[in-house]
Amino acid sequence: MSSEYVEPELVRQSPPLHRELIFGILDLSIDIDGVGRAAAPLIGINQTDLICLNVLFRRGAMSAGQLATLVGLTAAAMTTVVDRLERGGYVHRRADATDRRRVVVEADPDAARRAFGLFDGLLERIAELAEDYSPEQLSAMVDLLGRYQRILGEYAATLRGRAT
Repeated sequence: MSSEYVEPELVRQSPPLHRELIFGILDLSIDIDGVGRAAAPLIGINQTDLICLNVLFRRGAMSAGQLATLVGLTAAAMTTVVDRLERGGYVHRRADATDRRRVVVEADPDAARRAFGLFDGLLERIAELAEDYSPEQLSAMVDLLGRYQRILGEYAATLRGRAT
């Protein structure tokens, strides 16, 4: 850490292994971001678009407003994202089956599969890595990652709240 930055007290007092985990997770987040930045131009979209496409592909069709809330974008920014993804053939807008007044956005399955095919090698390497750990260790890691993801979501919401 920079000598000008003073870590929070709890971090400063953490045992070495805890500190290694704390900063390892932060570094992991940066590295994941780097993979997204590297992949997005190969697909012909930007990283925010890639994140939105991933959410739609994995969670299914939803309104642009729901998607905006999930990824932390404004409605106006989401409209721009959906427009770009639609022009690229990655998503389609359609009337909601339960409320025809509502429009939902859905990933085009074939286009999304082609886009996410770039990550097949990474997924295979992660699967190989997971083989080195016991079910109990993997369970602990899955728990840690799930809790970390919730912390990230909550903290992002807190930061967005400060901005308004």
